[in-house]
Amino acid sequence: MMGSGRRRIDWSEIVDLVEREVVPYFSSQGVKPTLRTIFYYLVSKGLIPNTRSSYKSLSRVLVSARKRGVLSWDFLADRTRSVYRDFDDSYKSEKDLDYVKLRCEQKLNEISIETLLSDFFDYLAVSKTVGYWARQPVIPEIWIEKEALAETVHRWVRKYEVNVRVNRGYPSWTFIYENVRELRTLLIDHEQVVVYYLGDYDPSGVDIERFLREALSYFNIEEEKVKLVRLAVTPEQVEKYNLPPRPEDAETLAKLARDPRSKKYKLQYIVELDALVAYVPQEFKRIITEAIERVHDKEIYDEVRRQAEEIHRRSLEIINEYKRRALEKILGEVKDLLSRS
Repeated sequence: MMGSGRRRIDWSEIVDLVEREVVPYFSSQGVKPTLRTIFYYLVSKGLIPNTRSSYKSLSRVLVSARKRGVLSWDFLADRTRSVYRDFDDSYKSEKDLDYVKLRCEQKLNEISIETLLSDFFDYLAVSKTVGYWARQPVIPEIWIEKEALAETVHRWVRKYEVNVRVNRGYPSWTFIYENVRELRTLLIDHEQVVVYYLGDYDPSGVDIERFLREALSYFNIEEEKVKLVRLAVTPEQVEKYNLPPRPEDAETLAKLARDPRSKKYKLQYIVELDALVAYVPQEFKRIITEAIERVHDKEIYDEVRRQAEEIHRRSLEIINEYKRRALEKILGEVKDLLSRS
């Protein structure tokens, strides 16, 4: 499709490949790809050049493919647009009364002294579940530059119960202020918060990291209390996973040249975060999850769980005692009623 002379791209073949290979691949990795993720995947395979014009062409042909029914309309993630839903056209009918009658009949068949006492008391039992970060000295958070990738990252880390904060480029001072308030609350019960930053390795992405550090310092957040760590993209990841080191097209290069931050940017690479998701999604997931696991103390967690089991057991003992006393009370009241009738 592309040789040394960059032969003309057969976009029908690209669409066919996206349908047969790319979409199933990302689905198997637990990733709902963005358009840029698909783009970087194709670049990584050498199927299209890493240029703005090919990105625009890919966008155009994928829209056409969806219009033709080749690809579903929702196969790409788009978290940059929102709908505020308040519409309500619900109403009541005879079916609602039928449902009430059905449920009452079921309740009548189920009712007993034992179930009444259980319904009245059992919910008071202390749960055995504990937070994954209960009594942990160090807790992590993820701050991500791009909203479009946040859903995928959140899905990867949901079981670890960590906060994922979406910057959307340069965060507003209001956003920083709200985050700082939450961080201070977390630091009441924990010694340190490690903020793992996920962002582009380019003039803006690197400068956003600088901005975050200065903003935290402005609000008097000490570095030893809130440690900001760039987790991705890093130069080591560019080398290890053979990520595209720099954009190639003249339009993007001209845009970078106009960016005042580019003049001070002396680093070797210009790589978007999307490239990690496109090239090595499982490795990217591993990088994040292992970083989280590194700060989690399993011995503390196991002890917290053991204590929760004990508290749960003792709460059941208290509840069972009060259920016994409640039964005596009910039977006494029934006896009084019968004696008066």
